[in-house]
Amino acid sequence: MTTPPELVPLHTEADVLRRIEQLIEPDARCRQSLWLFFLDRNQHQLPVVVPIDDVPDDPEHELVGNLCYIVAEVLGDSEPEGSVVFVLTRPGPAVPDEADRTWRDRLRDAAAEHRARIRMTCLATPDGVVPLTA
Repeated sequence: MTTPPELVPLHTEADVLRRIEQLIEPDARCRQSLWLFFLDRNQHQLPVVVPIDDVPDDPEHELVGNLCYIVAEVLGDSEPEGSVVFVLTRPGPAVPDEADRTWRDRLRDAAAEHRARIRMTCLATPDGVVPLTA
């Protein structure tokens, strides 16, 4: 009997990247979107995945601030020791560009301001999935 993916904890960066590969089909990675999925304190995926389509290349501080505020509120109410994984999707190669790094940095700053715990920020394109590391 196979264990359902959501019951397998995501302990490593490779685990998170594999889960993104499973969750977001390559065709869905052709759209410029931001996906959020949540983990509990034991690193199990919660049953909520939120795609936000048509995100801009240069996100306004207010937009990422509002996102991180909502993440902090959702996790604070239901899973205070949980975290979020942010996944940017777009067409093109799986090589981070300036817009991807801008999203990463603004999400990181807004998360710190609103006390939203980010587990990881990644880039997913039809070519693959990679971490957006600093």
